[in-house]
Amino acid sequence: MRAIFLLFCLITFISCSEDFRKITTISEISGLWEGEKGSLLIDTDEMTIRYKDSTVVVLTSRSYDRSKITVSTGSIMLFDAHVYINRVGSAIKIDKINKKESSLYFKK
Repeated sequence: MRAIFLLFCLITFISCSEDFRKITTISEISGLWEGEKGSLLIDTDEMTIRYKDSTVVVLTSRSYDRSKITVSTGSIMLFDAHVYINRVGSAIKIDKINKKESSLYFKK
């Protein structure tokens, strides 16, 4: 009975884990995302991020490191970040580099 319980716990732990990996293409994060700080719409065709309050900022990706992005108002840089996505594509994690802050968003 104990072995069955341990096997059940192991299967539950493996199935519930949210393993994140660095994005390989910027288009992986395109879409509407909801997080504790609000929602954001990432448009990778126009390379913009639209926040819930309708603020639009510019998204820039590096050709040598697709997981590293810069978010700016055009001439003013707001932050650099690394972006990670879970294996099923239902969540992204944005780790800001210059602010030492991390945010988790879920696909809407």
